[in-house]
Amino acid sequence: MNLNSFFPLKSLSPKMVVKAVQAFDRAMTVVVGVCWGAAILMVVFAIYTLTLSVSARRVSDTALTAEPTLPKIVRKVVSAHETQAMIERLQTHYPDIRFALEGEQNLVVSAIDGSRFHEWLAALSYVDTIAPEFHWSLHDLCVGQCNANEIMHASLVGENISFEAPQSEAKN
Repeated sequence: MNLNSFFPLKSLSPKMVVKAVQAFDRAMTVVVGVCWGAAILMVVFAIYTLTLSVSARRVSDTALTAEPTLPKIVRKVVSAHETQAMIERLQTHYPDIRFALEGEQNLVVSAIDGSRFHEWLAALSYVDTIAPEFHWSLHDLCVGQCNANEIMHASLVGENISFEAPQSEAKN
């Protein structure tokens, strides 16, 4: 039996098919080898990245546990009663300076005589240091022609500062 009669085309002859398969095997082996090599490199890189991520997480967790818990600052508006007590005390120290309660929480320090400027400044400084638990913020300041007859006018807003014990938080 002649095989050539079964394969009318020369390109489909068994010799040609064997040569084509061998050539295909070499090219395919190179392609498959390169693909496997790339896949192995990607897996190694992924494992390396995962290792870095886990170590960074450990460092972060260690830093979070070592971080101190800070106390909480509590700010409350100074009551009118506390401010009035301060006004009486200030008025005895500085009789030529006018102290008044404006609204619920503003302390007004003013003077109508320009020669009392240094005394007015000393009174403002003393207000800030009279009680360490109070923090005074300057709301309004005027030196010169202010309201009505006043030459010097300062309006201060007070806060009572206190601290609460630190609370531990659940950290992830």
